Amino acid sequence: MLEIDYLPTYAQALLVTAIFAGATVTGLYVVRRRVEPEALRTDHDVAGFTFGVIGAFYGVVLAFVIVAAWQRFERANDQVQAESLAVSNLYNLAEGLSGPGRVEMRSALRAYTANVLGAEWKQMAEGRFSPDQKPVQNLWDIIMKARPATPQEQVFLDKSIDQLTELSDLRRLRYVYYSQNLPVVIWIVIYVGCIITLGFSYFFVTRRFRQQALMCGTFAALIGLTILAISELATPYQGAVVVSDQAFRVLAASMELPAPGTVSSIDGLPGASRAGVVQK
Repeated sequence: MLEIDYLPTYAQALLVTAIFAGATVTGLYVVRRRVEPEALRTDHDVAGFTFGVIGAFYGVVLAFVIVAAWQRFERANDQVQAESLAVSNLYNLAEGLSGPGRVEMRSALRAYTANVLGAEWKQMAEGRFSPDQKPVQNLWDIIMKARPATPQEQVFLDKSIDQLTELSDLRRLRYVYYSQNLPVVIWIVIYVGCIITLGFSYFFVTRRFRQQALMCGTFAALIGLTILAISELATPYQGAVVVSDQAFRVLAASMELPAPGTVSSIDGLPGASRAGVVQK
């Protein structure tokens, strides 16, 4: 569904509903034209039992996958929250460093935040984000050059190292959640199971074709919408439903960075701009 990922959510829902329902009703029409209704009615008992088993199994599979995808989406969101908190903690801890180190650290953290909002979020949304560790390495270079003159400064430096270590890990995890999708075998099970389940609905026949077409179309639309939800949740930083950058926007405001959407420059980096939204 990559082709429709960037459409508004309501447009995606309408398009998926039309495709799944239309294809299913078309298939039903072809079957009804080629198979006598009486031939299907004689096997309703066996077909009904088989369809119930297959439908239950496929429903369990979809439920399991959508819950797993939602939990993964939530973890990605939590990682972003934690990353912004690590940056905020480092910004506050920099107050305990000596003069030059404090200024350099805060300037680098402001640049890091502006880069996340102004460049990285857009790159993730467009699928061209690369695991560049230079922004974090700049912070490590500043920390490694710090020379505490008092025991109090040493405490602040130790805490800063702990927070920077966490920030480095969280940044790598953000790339992991960005770059990984559901395993291919899961998508095979989803789509093959969809075809089999919808195909089994053709083994039944009603007195009026419109009634069966309505039932099959509604059933297919529900399956299509579920698959759409799984597809959106499987890519936390791409598509119409993504992890919000609100945590970094709040952080930028606390650092008195320019409001997202304005043009500015912080240590040579572009100002923050709105690149990710929860829902288009």
